[in-house]
This record gives sequence, C-alpha cells and structure tokens, in this order.
Amino acid sequence: MILLRPDYILFMMIPALILFFFIIIHKNNINAIFDEKMLEKLTFDNGSLGRMGRNFMLFIALFLMIIALARPAIEKGDVKIKSKKIDLLIALDISKSMLASDIYPNRLEFAKKKIYEFIDSFKEANVGVIAFSSEGFLVSPMTQDSATLKYLIGNLSLESLSTAGTNLLIPIQKGASFLKDSKQKIIIIFTDGGDNESFEKELEATKNANEHIYIYATATNGGAPITENGVSIKDKEGNIVITKLNEKIKTLAIESGGAYIVGGLKDDSVSILVEDIKKKFKMQDTQSRKIKEYKELFYYPLGFGIFFMLLAFSSFPKRSYVGIFVLLVLGINSPKLHAGVFDFQTIDKADEAYQNEEYKEAIESYKEVVKSKKSPQSFYDLANAQYKDKKYEQALSTYNKVTSKDSNLEYKKLFNSGNSHFQLKKYEEALKAYEKAKKINNEADLEHNIQLAKKMIEKKKKEQDKKDNKQKKDDDKKDDDKKNKQDKKDKQDDAKDGDKDKDSAKKQEEPKKKKEEKISEKEAKKWEQQLEKMKPKTMPMQFQNYDIERTKNEKPW
Repeated sequence: MILLRPDYILFMMIPALILFFFIIIHKNNINAIFDEKMLEKLTFDNGSLGRMGRNFMLFIALFLMIIALARPAIEKGDVKIKSKKIDLLIALDISKSMLASDIYPNRLEFAKKKIYEFIDSFKEANVGVIAFSSEGFLVSPMTQDSATLKYLIGNLSLESLSTAGTNLLIPIQKGASFLKDSKQKIIIIFTDGGDNESFEKELEATKNANEHIYIYATATNGGAPITENGVSIKDKEGNIVITKLNEKIKTLAIESGGAYIVGGLKDDSVSILVEDIKKKFKMQDTQSRKIKEYKELFYYPLGFGIFFMLLAFSSFPKRSYVGIFVLLVLGINSPKLHAGVFDFQTIDKADEAYQNEEYKEAIESYKEVVKSKKSPQSFYDLANAQYKDKKYEQALSTYNKVTSKDSNLEYKKLFNSGNSHFQLKKYEEALKAYEKAKKINNEADLEHNIQLAKKMIEKKKKEQDKKDNKQKKDDDKKDDDKKNKQDKKDKQDDAKDGDKDKDSAKKQEEPKKKKEEKISEKEAKKWEQQLEKMKPKTMPMQFQNYDIERTKNEKPW
C-alpha cells in the first residue's frame, strides 16, 4: 500500500497534535475547543464515556481523516493511454488593411478573438502560428499549450513591424516546412484577402505542397478606411483609402480542398470550421503513454474517522457500540458504496475514451456508471456514446430512459433522439422529436434539422408515389399481357376447331365429289355424242348491236 499524497500527513498532523496537546494539558475537556451551546446540541451524555475516552476518540477520528486525505491506495498496474491530435498552421494577416474598423473593434482584434475561440474549441489540435504581411513572422512553433498560444497572439504588436502589403504565398510556403512531417497539411488563414486579382500562383503552390487552405474572412463587402495613429490613410491623390473584402480569395480555399468562412462577432462560424476539419481529416494517434492505475482505499479510514467522531460527540449505551461498528463496516464494504465512490474515476475514463473516439470502450465505462448511479445524465452520456458508435437503435432506447426536470438536458435528449431517428431514416419520428425540442428551445441547428427532415419526408413520399405508379403500370402491363395471351390462345383454339370442322366436312365431301366426278364424265361423253347429232344446219342469227352510254371515268373493259 502507498500514499498518493503523503504531504497531507506532514501538513495536517502537526496542527492536529498541537490541538490534542491543548485539549489534554490545558482543559482536559472538549469544551475548550467547541462552543458550549453547540456541544449541547451535538452530545447526549449518559456516562458511558469519560472525558479521556472522548478526547481519545476525537484524536483517532482526526488521525483517520488525515490518513484519508493522504489517499492510501494499492497499485493495480500500468494503463496505456492513447491520445489523438491533428497538426494545423494558423496564419494571421497583419498588413495595414487589418487595422480597418468595419468589424468591431478592427479586423486584427476580431481575428485574434476568433483564433482564441478556435484554440479553445479544438483541444486535439497541435497548432503553430505565424503572422504575415509582405514578410513572415514566427509567433509560436507547433504546440498544444493553449494558454501560451493565446498569450503570444494577444501580445502580438505591429508597432515594430513593417506591415505593408499582403503576400499570401508566405503562409503557403511556411506551411510546407511547418507541416512537413504531417500526412495532412491544413492551413487556416485569417485575412481580408489583400488586393490580388488572381490567386493562380498561390493555388499552384498549394497543390504542389498538397496543402488544404481554409480562409476565414476578416472584412466586409462595405469596407472601411484604414486608421493608423488616429489618422485615415490616403492615396497619392489625397483620397481616403477604403479597403473591402476581396472575395476572389474564395477560389484559393475551395479549389485547394478547404473552405471559405465569413464570420461575425457572435455566431457559430468557428464551431462550423472545427467540425468541417474533423469531418474531412483524420486525427493521428500520438504515441501511447503509460500511467499507473491505483485502487484507492481512502473510504476505509474516512468511514472509521466518521464513526469515531460520532463516538467523540455522543455517548451511546455500551451494547450499541458493537452494533454501530458492524453496521458501519458493512456499509463501507457494500458494493453500492464502493461503486459510488469510484464513479468519478469511471466517468473520467469514459470521457477520455469518448474524446479519443474509442466509443466501444466509452460505452462499457458509461454502462458501469449507469449501473451505479442510474441518473439522467449517466443515461444521456451512454446514449451519446452509442450514437457515435452508430448503434442508433440502442441509443434511442437509452435516450428514452433520460427523464429529467432539467430543461437543457431534456432539450439535448430530444435533439439527439431526433438525430437517431434520422440516421435510421425514420424521418417522421425524427420530425416529431425535433418539434418537441423546439418547444423548449429554438436554435439555428434545430431549425435546420427540422427543415431537412421535412425535405426528406417529402422526398420519401415522392419516391413512394413513383414506386406505386411504377408498380401499378407493371401490374396493368401484366394484366394486358395475360389478357392478350388468353385472347391469342382462344383464337388459336378457335382456329384449331375450325380446321377440325373443315377437315371433317372435307372428308364428308370427298366421296361425294369423287362420285359426282365419275357420273359427269360418263354423262359428258353421252351428251357430246347427242349434241353432235342435234347440231343445227343453219347459220346462227346475227344480233343487232346497240350503242351503250358509259358512265364517267368508267373503264372500257
């Protein structure tokens, strides 16, 4: 057994011994320390303990509580911890145009504020920072120390720097060296775009270095004059210079595979930027490190300390001491108390796994917390881990167990339940959950999801109608084909029956025909002979011819 905080014994034992010394030597009575009226409320004296007994019990209680503060523990072994990171380069435009005040208080200060917000929102990022104008300046090498980054950026002074012009090739070239060991080269440039008409050179350099450029616009289309030392800068002709946002820089961001962001003072543009980077690029696993895992035992001395404190302030019948002692020991060693005491460790372990996108491990840890606490928050955390692990049915079941009077938790539960239904393509149920969440709070993200769910419902309905129409056409075609086949079959059957009748009639007529043919031949010969004998001797009479009037267009033959 070891003590994780042995310094507590040194610092706390000395005042405890001094206190005990004054109790014994000076008054020999606990009344010397505590107010008399307070003791009357806390104590019930029936003579079971003497003064020395009370003092002794009090000292044991204090000693055990100090031991508990020192955190006694048993070493369980080494635990490997993996963490994830992603390398980024932030480039801040510090040219004179960044002093324009079309965004409060000016473009430069606005950009700094957004960089702070980005660093706080993206804890996994390993960030390097440079500043540039016509030249480049190193602000910070790659680091995950957010406090140092914000300090260096906040104290960046332009007074001693030559800040004329904006050369966007500088962050692209510096990014190649800063991120040379990174598989994914991501550069976020906070700029007003300068005054370039074309960014072909920058885009070519970006593609050669395989970089992805994110442009965060720090100006407006309306523009503003550049104020330096309280005086507006003028051109050669004496006119006040008005600088505006150069939107042509958008092509550099989009064609390099990054994104173009135009933000305001109070919006979620930074969180959108962070989400887009996480979605497009994989975070790299850093080298795993080993830490010692301990089983803490502080609850044992703490429990006994409370027990002896009760004895010091109260007097129970002697027979009750044994019963109270047994109950206390059983209570301390009960599984429920043990689980409750270590909830914070399990929660930390689950949260760490969740942040590292190790959702299966997070689920198992959150299940332990749920088993112990059964609180709405524990169910909600478990459901989120299940959702991230794409176990949407399980997540829905767990979200349904979150019952809380906390409106914020209820809103998040309904929002995420809607998302789970949406992932399962149950768009009607998703819309119902979103509508319930809207009654609690109406955010832009929620409204976006509501509209998206409505579109998917409409699309699903059209697809179903199209499918039904196609099915109906197929059924009609089948019926027509079936009917045509039946008609054809009937005609074939009729034709066969007709052929049979014809064959039958033919068979019946053939003997008769043959018979008729034989009779006519004999008669024909006799008839010819008879006609020869009866042949007239005179010439035939010539008939008189009449002209016949033909109808119009009648052919003569």
